[in-house]
Amino acid sequence: SRPSLPSEEEQYEAYRVVAERLSPRPVVFRTMDLGGDKVASYLGTTHETNPFLGWRGIRFALEHPEVFRTQIRAIYRASAHGSARMMFPMISSEDELLAASGICRSVEAELTRLGVAHDAGLEIGAMIETPSSVWMADVIARHARFLSIGTNDLTQYTLAIDRDNARLAHLYEPLNPAVLRSIHHTIEAGHAAGCTVSICGEMAGD
Repeated sequence: SRPSLPSEEEQYEAYRVVAERLSPRPVVFRTMDLGGDKVASYLGTTHETNPFLGWRGIRFALEHPEVFRTQIRAIYRASAHGSARMMFPMISSEDELLAASGICRSVEAELTRLGVAHDAGLEIGAMIETPSSVWMADVIARHARFLSIGTNDLTQYTLAIDRDNARLAHLYEPLNPAVLRSIHHTIEAGHAAGCTVSICGEMAGD
């Protein structure tokens, strides 16, 4: 909705307002989930044949570390004004979560060194949206404080159905047993590792 990338200050102010208004209730900030059906022209993204299977979510963020780091700094700074948490979208492997968490540790250490107010214990979580993350949920949960099941993408990836394709709408079924088994497995793996597990997407609204 804008022609340029928001600065750290712009992001910080936006996140701070949300954290303050919701305090003392917790708010979860999801880091950039560009790509797929969310494309920002100023970031140099180009047309992909299968955008939902392409350069999106955490894959995109890790290849733009300065952009990613700026958002993480803004979220950490906003965490001083309420009960904030942060989670990464489209995690499909342990390596991706470790890389993103490493940037967080670096940012937190820098803010501490500079004396910038923030929540040093900011909880970091991961979204479970792909079949690979479902079956690696026990491993991913070792490095996260919470998991959030993204049911929109999980359903389309599990059933191999493009949720934006009207011709396939009748096949897009969140209550399909394969989807329910994936959710069940994720919950069990998360709880076994001491993680809370939440749900988002249309299924959560329903």
